[in-house]
Amino acid sequence: MLNLSQPAVSHQISQLEAYYNKQLFIREKRGITLSDAGKTLCEYGQQLLALNDKMENVLAEGDKTQTIKIGCSNTIGECLISKLVQDFIKLNPDISSSQMRITIGTSMDITDLLYASEIDLALVEGQAGRYSFVTNEFYNDTLVLGVSPQLRFNPQDQEPEKLQELTWLIREPGCAMRQATLDLWKGLGFEPKSILVYNSNTLIKEGVKNGLGVALFSKLAICPEVKSGQIRISKFKDRDRFRPFYLSRKEKQYKSRLQERFWEYLIELDGNPEASC
Repeated sequence: MLNLSQPAVSHQISQLEAYYNKQLFIREKRGITLSDAGKTLCEYGQQLLALNDKMENVLAEGDKTQTIKIGCSNTIGECLISKLVQDFIKLNPDISSSQMRITIGTSMDITDLLYASEIDLALVEGQAGRYSFVTNEFYNDTLVLGVSPQLRFNPQDQEPEKLQELTWLIREPGCAMRQATLDLWKGLGFEPKSILVYNSNTLIKEGVKNGLGVALFSKLAICPEVKSGQIRISKFKDRDRFRPFYLSRKEKQYKSRLQERFWEYLIELDGNPEASC
């Protein structure tokens, strides 16, 4: 892959280990793996290479060629980021939409990408978990119970013994909405007898619309279905339920002026921006 001979690669590894006086690889019969020191060197090496690429681009072509790579968890990516970017560009006419690169995935996927320096900022529906990032809340998302009109169940009838008899549609492990659903069940004191797991918000909406069961939704994500009467919703009787959306970045990373401007724009938002729908 490197177009180098095996002895040449081994020699360079030995030189690195001698220079840092650290074992970078753990050598075993089945192969080799990175040591903790090796992982640290790899992480900083990736950041240095990314920083060098950005420096070359800025010096060669100027500020207008700067880009920002934004990772969004599913609900934010599907329902909110377009509005955020649109409003940001209106306030900053020197910036074009082509400078904003968007990636969408689960919260876990997005934080993994941020840790690997493959994106600059992460907008996610949960905390970073096993990673230590610089993090700010920037949005409070309202959670509601969604039910199809075809299903003979009033979404305002929220007795735990009735809720546990329903089929619940939930996301796969690693998705923030799944954790929010599990927290809801725990808070209301019930465990559903029937659960269907999906890897897409769209599939869950379709399942609920067709009367397969009920689901916990971000109010952001289902406004078109509510307006068209395909899904009925209700807030929760015990209390209003919210979940914060988080803005994260790595503490030790290169920050272009474009990144700083978008970061400041998000953390200084005056209240929740309107959903795109």
